[in-house]
Amino acid sequence: MRKRLSRRAPSRPTLARVVVATEGTSTEPRYLKEFSRLFRTELAKVVPIPSGGDPRTVVECAIEERSRRSDGLSERDSFWAMFDRDEHVRFHEAIDLAVSNEIGLAISNPCFELWAVLHYELRDAPSHRRECQKRLAQLHAPYGPGKRFDDPDPIQSGYCDAVSRARDLLSRRSEEGSERFANPSTTVHCLTEHIRLWDKERREGRP
Repeated sequence: MRKRLSRRAPSRPTLARVVVATEGTSTEPRYLKEFSRLFRTELAKVVPIPSGGDPRTVVECAIEERSRRSDGLSERDSFWAMFDRDEHVRFHEAIDLAVSNEIGLAISNPCFELWAVLHYELRDAPSHRRECQKRLAQLHAPYGPGKRFDDPDPIQSGYCDAVSRARDLLSRRSEEGSERFANPSTTVHCLTEHIRLWDKERREGRP
């Protein structure tokens, strides 16, 4: 009598968690949630952790989250700190702490709204937070008091342009010899492209 062979269930790719400690408790988490939904990051589970603190506090929150999850970490998991430059006193201190602890950085100078503006146009002039917010309100009618940049149309249609413009700003700041994360610049795309990497692997069927 032949031994019945059991079929092995197809292996599923390891789910990667992208844990992001954010300075904002609403704007950034809502954006990340919508971004993840739009780009169907089925291999990545984005876990925004609102901290509501200054940059160093945000980084410390990311480090603490990693220690809390130490028993169940995957080699694919990553931890990020997302915050603005503004006039924070401990800005550079936070960057040093993040680098020494291998925490990814999604920083915007002067603020997150710069990243949103880049979905519409290149903005290459030093500006204050209020100026960026005002320009975003002009470009994106739904944005305003109590409203956030989490509408699917601009996030999806303007994303590739935003990434290109963000990289352009970083290149220009480097050519000028400016300090890292000088105004205007953003590295939010480093986080979002990292998230999209897992979706790319899903589509290509990579384990």
